[in-house]
Amino acid sequence: YFFSENIVLFGEQSRYKDKIVYTEQTPFQKLTVTQWKDHYWLFINGNQQLSTFDEWLYHEPMVHPVMAITPEHNDILIIGGGDGFNVKELLKYPNVKNITLVDLDPAMTRLGKTFEGLVKYNDSALYNPKVTILNQDGFLFLEQTQSFYDLIIVDLPDAKNVALNKLYTREFYQMAFWLLRPNGNIITQSGSPYYATKAFYCIEKTMQDVGFATLPLHNQVLTLGEWGWTIGSKNFNKDQMVQHMKHADYSSLNNKWLNTESIDLITSFGQPLTDTSGIAINTINNPVLYRYYLDGNWDLY
Repeated sequence: YFFSENIVLFGEQSRYKDKIVYTEQTPFQKLTVTQWKDHYWLFINGNQQLSTFDEWLYHEPMVHPVMAITPEHNDILIIGGGDGFNVKELLKYPNVKNITLVDLDPAMTRLGKTFEGLVKYNDSALYNPKVTILNQDGFLFLEQTQSFYDLIIVDLPDAKNVALNKLYTREFYQMAFWLLRPNGNIITQSGSPYYATKAFYCIEKTMQDVGFATLPLHNQVLTLGEWGWTIGSKNFNKDQMVQHMKHADYSSLNNKWLNTESIDLITSFGQPLTDTSGIAINTINNPVLYRYYLDGNWDLY
């Protein structure tokens, strides 16, 4: 038995370049953490989600620009993000009152609360009394909640299967639109504009279809490559969003990277790497997004 267990662990280890320090197959996904020197990499089903080495190049652009265009910071909903790093960034704002974090997998939020390598870098954010953790399906949560929000942050893995695809559909964004207050905004992780170009623009087009004005963002994350997000606003158009971001003061946030100057970088794009004119809207009955992901330029990665 021990011999066979060692063979399995050796097989697992051979897939990762750094030493595995935690691995768990949950009912929902495979969680793996590796370590290099003083830093940790989190993988879900073999795909990197974050590295403590440079997570701020991912989480600062995801949180602070959209917070700059969100006038009220009372009630914030995070779907996914069980590692606690978006929560850490949100807690830099004293006027944030309530953060509801909805993550399907209790093992993921447990990892974000108790695994020393993550807790050290997320500043024990998931223990903050402003934070409520719910282990539920994000789609069902939106269907059932009676609450309204100033900001919704969607930080989930790429929609590489039908189950995840549901959380990037027109039906999902329609519910989010209804649950956002009049000045409310949403931001979603949108994959890579370079490695999965059609998927990236499919998300934007699907958000626009329910009435959001959209603003795509991107940043070079050292351990991930070029990565992107999409903001949907009920109140501002694209140009207004950029102007509010450029006039915001980030100096009190103690960021590692993001400042006013960086807004020009993360909001500027060249031409898409592929023709985006025929991209379809992603719906539950026509789940095109995950097919766009599978057809991406991943051989460049």
